[in-house]
Amino acid sequence: MNQNDIRAVNELKVLAIDTINRAGGGSPGICLSMAPVMYTLFTRVLNIFPNNERFFNRDRVILSCGHITPLYYAMCHMAGFPLKKEDLMNYRRCGSNTPGTPEYHNPVFSEATTGYAGDGVGMAVGIALARRYTEALIKEEDPRINLLDFTTYCFISDADIMSGASEEAFSFAGSEKLNHLVFLYDCNKMSAEGSLDGVLDTDIEKNFASKGFYVDSLKDATNIKEIARTIEAAKKADRPALLVFRTIIGKDSFNEGKSILHSGVLSLDDVNNLKKKYNIFLPPFEISKDSLLHVSNAISERTTKMYTKWKDSYARAKNINSPNLNTVLNMLESNMFDPGFDSSNYKINDGYRESLIETNYKIMNLIAPKTNLFLGGSAGLGLVCQTGLNNTDYMTSKTPKGRNIRFGPRERAMSHILNGMSMLGLHVYGSTFLCYADEMKSGLRLSAIMNLPVTYIFTHDSLYHSEESMVKIPVEELTMLRSIPNFTVYRPADIEEVMGSWEAILKLNKPSALVVSRNSIPKLPGSNPKEVMNGAYIIKPEKVHLDGIIIATGSEVVSALQIAFDLERVGIDLRVVSMPSMELFLSMGNTYIKTILPDGVKTAVIEAGDPSLWYRFATNEEYILGINDFAYNGIPIEVLQKMSYDYDSLKLKIESLMR
Repeated sequence: MNQNDIRAVNELKVLAIDTINRAGGGSPGICLSMAPVMYTLFTRVLNIFPNNERFFNRDRVILSCGHITPLYYAMCHMAGFPLKKEDLMNYRRCGSNTPGTPEYHNPVFSEATTGYAGDGVGMAVGIALARRYTEALIKEEDPRINLLDFTTYCFISDADIMSGASEEAFSFAGSEKLNHLVFLYDCNKMSAEGSLDGVLDTDIEKNFASKGFYVDSLKDATNIKEIARTIEAAKKADRPALLVFRTIIGKDSFNEGKSILHSGVLSLDDVNNLKKKYNIFLPPFEISKDSLLHVSNAISERTTKMYTKWKDSYARAKNINSPNLNTVLNMLESNMFDPGFDSSNYKINDGYRESLIETNYKIMNLIAPKTNLFLGGSAGLGLVCQTGLNNTDYMTSKTPKGRNIRFGPRERAMSHILNGMSMLGLHVYGSTFLCYADEMKSGLRLSAIMNLPVTYIFTHDSLYHSEESMVKIPVEELTMLRSIPNFTVYRPADIEEVMGSWEAILKLNKPSALVVSRNSIPKLPGSNPKEVMNGAYIIKPEKVHLDGIIIATGSEVVSALQIAFDLERVGIDLRVVSMPSMELFLSMGNTYIKTILPDGVKTAVIEAGDPSLWYRFATNEEYILGINDFAYNGIPIEVLQKMSYDYDSLKLKIESLMR
């Protein structure tokens, strides 16, 4: 090996250890064992641009194994990214540029927020899927244009291999034959609990080969020339690649090969031992000028040629007078777009009536022709959820421009893949039954944390499909979704509100859930799509004197309106408030909130779900007509009656409360 490379790799190791020891914690083991792989990737393979770190044709690096982060930061510092010595010294400190694991759009060269084992795998798959789709759109305009040929690299560990979420994503990637996707596996067979013998005994190479992966392995993960050869071959594969680096955790430490190095810090004696072994006697956090220059030259010599060639393709693309291509370029450069969906352009017949699942399908297919940057799929339930787009194929390796994605029953992977696709700027959606929302919780949280405009469409939202199974009745899921910060939940009542929900979703460009009923629902008197942006509005005003208020969401608005009209005949004058989005309503400010829900007025809530979040609006607990127990299996009307949630029971409760 080149002596300059040996010196630089050893300085990289020491810098990562300095970072961990200063913070008082980290994972020194992986930083010592995977340093040659990280160094080789940056200096021999990656197309990265330290002075233009958001260049959209850059190679992507995802750290699914977050404990490799100190090594990654140290390498970014050596590579010349805007990451100073002081940033490394502030690793894990609040507000620093070096959080414990990378964060999306952090000033550092950081592609995604990762946390739980396996989460990054799905996001890497999503980025690769979005690259293939977007590249196909560009090639359709001119096959000679090469604007998107980047590769996504994802560092993984034994924990990622064992994770259920990553297993789903690996399976999907293999089926899709996704290329330009390379997983770098630190295979040390060691966890914080000790050896993984008897825990992870799978033949990894055969397992991934059976999934359709290109697979290679290195027993010596220290030889830079061999590492580079291995990665370059994987990069050129026509399918996803897994590179197995068989490492020794904490190599060269006093405790090499021991699980204790999975976390914590090295002792001062151990640090001094490493520096002596590596012949490095620099002050902490210092890198020699020779190593910095060597790394900088290795990166710039390779990437300068790539960028020069890319600029020719970019100039060719800009000279093509194509609205479709311009839209794609704007999306890649700004990471957002607005298809211009306006609900006021559509007039709904007063006699309209159908299930909101069918309604949603029709509205999605009003949006889809406006832009080919709107696409998505379902976790094996596309035909039931009715979220397919017309006049387009299923997405496969042979039809990469297909806009209907078949994720299979892989809810966890779907959420992470959607996040990865959204990172390129696409507006993507994924659908399943509401009862499966918890399967996707990690992905939902990451959408919210990274503020990615992913739309999750949840159907079968209440008691009204109880004949299937009690476990599919999602009594608690609305509360779970609403409890996620920076996440907007829409539960529309009719076609007007479904249209208004989509208009808000596309304009606000934020993570959201659209919850729609399979019930057949008419166009409701007083409903207004433009009011959805306010979160709640008066769908039926009181006639003369305000005796009380009923708040309702989704299909329960139908019951609330009928109850109000019926009670009007016996002298109880009620206002009905439809609240399609609790989050948007609470963001409107106190003046608007009090206009809709004035103080001192009896206020009841009807929603077929957990009552926990409704206390802020209802007069008291008695006024919340929710579901605080699991439901029953059976014919819906019988289940509703058994749970005292049929129309007559609800009407009697409201009448009793409002008298």
